[in-house]
Amino acid sequence: MTGRRLTVDDVLGPGGLLAATLEGFEFRPSQLQMARLIQEALDEMRPVIVEAGTGTGKTLGYLVPIVLSGKKAVISTGTKNLQEQVFHKDIPLLERCTGLRAEAALMKGRKNYLCLHRYHQFFSQPSFIRPDMEVLKRRLESWLARTGTGDRSEIEWLGDEEALWDAVSCTSEQCLGPECVFQEDCFINALRRRAAEAKVVIVNHHLFFADLKVKRDGFGEIIPRFQVVVFDEAHEVEETATTYFGESFGTGQVMELVGDLEREIRHLTGEGVKRTRGRLDAVRKAALDLADRFREGPEKGRLDPETLTGIREEEARRIGAHLSSLVEDSGLERAESHEIRALLARAADLAHLLESVLSAPGPDWLTWYERGKKGVRIHTCPLDVSGPLNEYLYDKVKMVGLTSATLSTQGNFHYVRSRLGLPEESAEGIFPSHFDYREQALLYIPEDLPEPSSPRFPQAAGTRILAILKRSRGRALVLFTSYRNLDAVHGLIRDRLPFTVLRQGEAPRTALLEAFREDVHSVLLATGSFWQGVDVPGEALSCLVIDKLPFDSPGDPVVAAKIEALRQKGQNPFTAYQVPSAIISLKQGLGRLIRKGSDRGLLAILDRRILSRPYGRFFLESLPRVPVTARLSDVSTFFGKPGGGGG
Repeated sequence: MTGRRLTVDDVLGPGGLLAATLEGFEFRPSQLQMARLIQEALDEMRPVIVEAGTGTGKTLGYLVPIVLSGKKAVISTGTKNLQEQVFHKDIPLLERCTGLRAEAALMKGRKNYLCLHRYHQFFSQPSFIRPDMEVLKRRLESWLARTGTGDRSEIEWLGDEEALWDAVSCTSEQCLGPECVFQEDCFINALRRRAAEAKVVIVNHHLFFADLKVKRDGFGEIIPRFQVVVFDEAHEVEETATTYFGESFGTGQVMELVGDLEREIRHLTGEGVKRTRGRLDAVRKAALDLADRFREGPEKGRLDPETLTGIREEEARRIGAHLSSLVEDSGLERAESHEIRALLARAADLAHLLESVLSAPGPDWLTWYERGKKGVRIHTCPLDVSGPLNEYLYDKVKMVGLTSATLSTQGNFHYVRSRLGLPEESAEGIFPSHFDYREQALLYIPEDLPEPSSPRFPQAAGTRILAILKRSRGRALVLFTSYRNLDAVHGLIRDRLPFTVLRQGEAPRTALLEAFREDVHSVLLATGSFWQGVDVPGEALSCLVIDKLPFDSPGDPVVAAKIEALRQKGQNPFTAYQVPSAIISLKQGLGRLIRKGSDRGLLAILDRRILSRPYGRFFLESLPRVPVTARLSDVSTFFGKPGGGGG
């Protein structure tokens, strides 16, 4: 192979470098076909969309042609977990087996990295030096002496919910930029230098679209310029793009700013400072009044024109006026403190953001709210991201790759092409999983249960879930489309099974998944947030039960607005949007169940509409060829076979 450029066949083919050097390497024709298609798109510099079924090995399917191309590339993943897998596992494997150098850098959002300024500021405050804080400080100091990245994922003892990290990391608004005394040692600056020198930069969708927004608004860049981007877990791109092409303002941001400013001026005196404290109180009061406006009623909803006008004329006007007066007439703008000047700049940005959020660009936009632990957040977002994606992505980056195990519906990409506005010239390929679903899986759909809309459904579903779990001997993830159904079933089965029953909400997500993996016969009850990113290999996940077809809730304000917008364009939102979206979610579920060739598992859908309604066939046509049954006796037989399940 010397004297010529390596090809994807040289690396991934049956006699290639991976086969020759990697023990247990399994040649997968679909992986090689995918890599060839990605290579063609790279050579021609045109977009490409690829569905690669579970087990295809899609990560190497796109990594190999990217590394061989030598082009500056960004790989964007749906989760930080996949980011780390690509960087820490897949790329080193490729380099070790082939001798290739990927020259990769891993980039996450700045809140994942310790801020040296805020770290020293936090631990210099006497009120925080308690015995427990002294212990934390010593542990952080020990880690800081070793780390080269400042990435919190290296700190195994720091829990997901630990409030300390908020105090020692910073948002872009809190960053002092060039005025920070820790500029030279800053982890973010070092990260950007590594990314600028790298050939492959691995990010996640949130960071990618945050960068796109910064570039769009002309405020610089987060990710260095690149020639190619590949989105892994591309079925999540539309939702992320919708968020970042819009704007969002939260009362929590105001409260955080007020707290930070009060802390900076606590030792200052004078009339100007006294006036500033009064204005900070007024800003806090206006933010609390805005949150109070949403104290009653649904947790999230659409903002009608009358409510928007009321907010603009009342709370928003007061918040904006007090923030502006802080900036223009506090006397603090002349302060020598870099921190105070940075906080005043934040105040000005917040006032501008609030005005922007309450002034949606047009009828194809939605303004909505959601209530949370830190107050209320108001969002404005486009209902169709195809236009912005063309303007800010496809027109500027010629090779955009989209890949996932779940992008097609009914064997084609019509739905995702329309939602993401992919250019006509985009190449495409569907590479099914090589798993033998006829032998490895069974789809159980009972015909005798009431429809999900029936008040009798929760009780009937709970009784049937109990019957299934006894046959599967636990080892099951049970997913619900509502907390109401979850609570009803949990109450019915928790004391009637000889297995541990875990419930979403009783512990952090990571702790629940770890307990579920370790206790092989346990059962985990959860809602749709567990639908993606759950990787439980082996026997612990042998049965996946869903209570009903995973249609997006029309009660969600964004979903409702998209339905209305399609209807106004003369389209049928059910067939054009709701059904394809639910199909992709259902395919995600099946992908959780069968992860490797030795896995066996039952997928139970307790929604008889898949058999009784005309649209049900669209779901069945979009799934792998899995045997379907309506009989519990077949479930018993399936779990009675040698192996008894395991996936």
